[in-house]
Amino acid sequence: MLFRELKRRKVIRTCLLYILLCWGALQVGDILFPALGFNSDTASLYFLYLAIAGFPVTFALAWFFQITPEGIVRTMPFVERRVLSNIPPINDRRTSRAGHLFGKNAEQPDYSWILIAESGPLAGLSFGIVKEVVIGRSLECDLTVVSPHISRRHARLSLEGDQLLIADLGSSNGTVVNGYTIAEKQALHHDDELRFHDIIFKINAVHSARRSAQQAADKTTFVKTSITHKNYSD
Repeated sequence: MLFRELKRRKVIRTCLLYILLCWGALQVGDILFPALGFNSDTASLYFLYLAIAGFPVTFALAWFFQITPEGIVRTMPFVERRVLSNIPPINDRRTSRAGHLFGKNAEQPDYSWILIAESGPLAGLSFGIVKEVVIGRSLECDLTVVSPHISRRHARLSLEGDQLLIADLGSSNGTVVNGYTIAEKQALHHDDELRFHDIIFKINAVHSARRSAQQAADKTTFVKTSITHKNYSD
């Protein structure tokens, strides 16, 4: 568990990079110290002491912060994602090599709509939508997304008949559907993309796909043709 957390926070990679940089600086120092009038052995020893003293500082900074395209942000603490969500995931691609929504031999649950997390802390998890679902940072939400860019109560998914709808709940960063920020309740369709800042979900309309296949099968007609064989004689 500790190793996974160190890897998630990129602590191991950062510390290895720090060691390599210190080693490279020490090699350069062995050349420059005599040219600058310093005793090479003494200067290298002091530099080594400074590098050792700086290692725990680098470790702590790597643990609490990370560099992102938006700048330096605080790393969110690890929280078991299954416990946070009041609706359990129906599939976990993090532990599945195939990465499909359902296994070949698995029986598909009776869900009309499925919400698939493509990025963010829930990436790899899929959730069946059978009732109203509130998405937000608060632990009281049906689907909790631990991210500083998500409001406490960010958006609401609701069902009206067979239709899935989404509404923004006055969030700070807004709710984006297929690249457009929504201002009011909007209907969702199969393969729509939901984006909450840098958190991405995909919509899968399970029953719509099944109905389309069934309707196609119902419309298929088989034409019976008769072939008359004639015997020709010379």
